[in-house]
Amino acid sequence: MLEPLSNEPFTVTDHAGVDLLMNLAAVRRLVPFMHAEHTLGSAAKSAKVPASSLAYWVQRFLTTGLLEITRVQPRAGKPIPHYRALGSTFHVPFEAMPPGTRDEFLLRGRKSAFEQFIAASNHDAAAYFDAGLSIAARDESGVELNFIEPTDGRTSLSVEWWGHCSLTDEEAADVRRTLEELQTRLGRGSDGPGRTRYQVVLGFAPAMRP
Repeated sequence: MLEPLSNEPFTVTDHAGVDLLMNLAAVRRLVPFMHAEHTLGSAAKSAKVPASSLAYWVQRFLTTGLLEITRVQPRAGKPIPHYRALGSTFHVPFEAMPPGTRDEFLLRGRKSAFEQFIAASNHDAAAYFDAGLSIAARDESGVELNFIEPTDGRTSLSVEWWGHCSLTDEEAADVRRTLEELQTRLGRGSDGPGRTRYQVVLGFAPAMRP
């Protein structure tokens, strides 16, 4: 029986391994092996990709040492290898990344999450806020964009706000703690009967100075 995957981060610094871990398409195909032992077929089913496509990535993962063969299952014909990632967590130091790779990777990851959130938000807006948009003057020179609230009592379960605020260091620290607590609380939920999946984006960062 296999030992549980180590919780200790597996640090990757070689160029080929870093290149794979900075590729979101590659990471999505590595994820099943980071959770459990898989055959090519079971991992392909988990990742929702064709086994023929995943086979290409598995060879690259093996070559770079991100994946290992845990056992080979004998059978009539070709034996079936089982694979597992070297750990459940990989760390890539910034200094091991080629110039510009960090920002490009983070941008792609955030863009994907934002696109899913915006699509969900727009779908909800079409259902509940079908009257139109409200564009209102705010403060001395600002403007606020919002949806026109329905007048027939309909309510939406979505919340969206984009803007800025001015805080002291203590207030900012308190907001950060609140968001972290909310993140932890939301992260405990799992799919199941009576549960609706929500797209979530939490963000809070000091504005860049001009």
